[in-house]
Amino acid sequence: MKHLQTLLISIASLLFFSCGANKIVYPTQIEYTANPQLILDEFIPYIESMGYKVINPTDTRMTLRNQNGFFTAEYLETEWYNTGIYDEPTGNEFIIKQKIWIVLDSNQISVESIFGYMDNEEMIVFDSAPDELYRVVNALPEGLKQMVLSKAL
Repeated sequence: MKHLQTLLISIASLLFFSCGANKIVYPTQIEYTANPQLILDEFIPYIESMGYKVINPTDTRMTLRNQNGFFTAEYLETEWYNTGIYDEPTGNEFIIKQKIWIVLDSNQISVESIFGYMDNEEMIVFDSAPDELYRVVNALPEGLKQMVLSKAL
């Protein structure tokens, strides 16, 4: 009986702590088949409709270098977006920046979400988020993914 009670308490504790844990935010990868310019033309209004401001709507072409050489991408970046969600210990508001690469050579789109808060002059960046913040951070990448799938981009 004592072992059963210990087992039940362990399971309940595990469920309690796992449900309250932060979720890691990974970059979103999306495959595309359409013309990159068409994707840009669809993405920019969608991103702005989500409350973000695109910093570079007309200057998007980049050549980047990785371990395999050079590649070309269309790149979009947003200004910092105020979430309205606050860090409990500090009272600072979380902010989000989205970076989108539409890689021309591999038909891949990568969406990176950077989020954290300003603590005086220092930016505190996180890689995991509680549920409420996680939903806000991932709303744009998931929306872009659904757009590519639904419009066959």
